[in-house]
Amino acid sequence: MGRDDKRQVAAEVALALLEAMRTTDLPADRLKDEDVRLTMPRRLGLSAVVDRQIALFRERVRQGLRMTADEFAEFIRLVMRRPDAAEVFFTMGSQLAGRKVRRVTRWLPRVLRLYLTRKRITTALSKLFGRRLGGFGSGSFTFEMSASPLVQVDPNGDACEMITGFCQRALQESVGGGLVVAKRQCETRGDRACRWTVDVSTRGKA
Repeated sequence: MGRDDKRQVAAEVALALLEAMRTTDLPADRLKDEDVRLTMPRRLGLSAVVDRQIALFRERVRQGLRMTADEFAEFIRLVMRRPDAAEVFFTMGSQLAGRKVRRVTRWLPRVLRLYLTRKRITTALSKLFGRRLGGFGSGSFTFEMSASPLVQVDPNGDACEMITGFCQRALQESVGGGLVVAKRQCETRGDRACRWTVDVSTRGKA
């Protein structure tokens, strides 16, 4: 993300990432593939660290504190090392949207709900990151982000999944279920920008 001493990123962003790490740790279906005698002590140790950080950042959220882009980049790098990094980032984005994107009243026409949801996504992301973080292009739902600060930290592109999760949760809650947001382009693959789209033209009712 580059050297930046401005405290722009809301503490809620780091808190959501920490909580997503805890949420995705130790699912029962993964334990059968592990030698728990070896992995359980390490997992419990990491869990204790994460729990302490969650308590710390909940207090920072209560105080309305923010952190620098470099500080948030350290959290991204921590998750990048995990084999399930994409899942953690997706969960983080979904949890953030559930808290920060105001729902659109369901009795409104679908096209209007979609329009308002797009606006609320960009507004919420700007407030969370203290800067404009991408925007919508032409089409029913095309979100683009160039010179992505996420890609600058994570060249694998896994961190982009926080945007996928964020957009999908916002759409599902305000427009309707059955919508799948997908990243179609990514700067990590040499594309001009990271781009997310979803086919909403034939899903659900107006």
